[in-house]
Amino acid sequence: MIDFDAVMRALLVITVGLILLDFVPLQEGMRCTNDYKNASTCPEVFFAQSYHAARGKFIEAAKKAKAQLERHVVLHEDGFEYTVDTAFLRGKNSGRLLVHMSGTDGVEGYIGSAIQVKLLEEWNNSRPEGSSVLFVHAVNPYGMAHFRTTNENNVNLNRNYRSAEDWKSVLARDPNIAKYDDIVAPLMLSRAPRIADRFVFLYHIIKAFVTKGFYAFKTAIISGQYHHPEGMSFGGREEQRSIAVLRSILTKYAAEASEKSIVVDVHTGHGTWGDDVIVASTNEDESLAKSIFTAGVIKGGPSAGYEHSNGFIIPTDILGKNTLVVEQEFGTVNYIFMIRAIFLENAAYRYANGSYVHEVMREWMRDAFYPQSIKYKMNVLKKGVDRFDSAWRYLSGK
Repeated sequence: MIDFDAVMRALLVITVGLILLDFVPLQEGMRCTNDYKNASTCPEVFFAQSYHAARGKFIEAAKKAKAQLERHVVLHEDGFEYTVDTAFLRGKNSGRLLVHMSGTDGVEGYIGSAIQVKLLEEWNNSRPEGSSVLFVHAVNPYGMAHFRTTNENNVNLNRNYRSAEDWKSVLARDPNIAKYDDIVAPLMLSRAPRIADRFVFLYHIIKAFVTKGFYAFKTAIISGQYHHPEGMSFGGREEQRSIAVLRSILTKYAAEASEKSIVVDVHTGHGTWGDDVIVASTNEDESLAKSIFTAGVIKGGPSAGYEHSNGFIIPTDILGKNTLVVEQEFGTVNYIFMIRAIFLENAAYRYANGSYVHEVMREWMRDAFYPQSIKYKMNVLKKGVDRFDSAWRYLSGK
């Protein structure tokens, strides 16, 4: 005879186990089965768990490739230096430059960094026959170090790249143009997160989807806002130090791009787990990107919720009009969980900075934008190198 009490207890244990699954810090798929130093079977050789470790791997790999290394200090804080590091490799195809960037959105930089390290570690003798290459590591070093998408001033750098005229325009526009105050602001916590918020906040997000519409919610989030310095998607009120540093770097190498150039800026978050897309900003760029990268090319714009978005890092003002700027975006977790992590980490950063609660929220951000699955890491490395090679072959005439 079936013991229904025992069955119910077992079901309860299973249910609780499933709910708490993401509390488990180590799962079987997160470990290499063989030698951790074998790059062919274990991708951890290229990945790091801290900004400083990632920077160290990048520098060592760049030295191995005999690249010209430079460091650019963005911030001194608590005895630490936060730097943007560059590695330049000159090619024989003069006037053509491939720029590969990581860490524009901070915590997302670990994937881009690993791709850069792998490329530099495996740099071969055929590369100098092609275009010149500039690796820009950790555009937002503070965000990368602290597992945030924003910088030391809570600014989204990808809403901060503007001309003087652009700044006048965006600061004068209707501050609620994308309905931030109606949709996003009410979701902001006014205290440090509690354990119940991991579930309660999901309810509030889903409710916002239902009552406001998913498209309206997404538009309000990604459009950027310039009036709540402690809020979400804050674009700043002036140019940030990281952007000034990036401008200086690109200006130095602009002569290398006199004929044509490609900028690949690596991001994570949106999309299907482990898959990537190449995002272009205009119809013309989309067409060119499709001829270079073939599959997985899309255009950001009004249909994707970007009609009020600007301030993206598109340095054609420095590198010239014959520059193709694309983002390589790797999918991570479901959009709802990604948004939850951003909101709750923001609350912890504001109200419990440096506490255990804040540390837990930092781990959520890491897991939302930097998955630890070995399969995932192998996948993004392959796709990252493949996309780089496609751009390099195009510029090199291969």
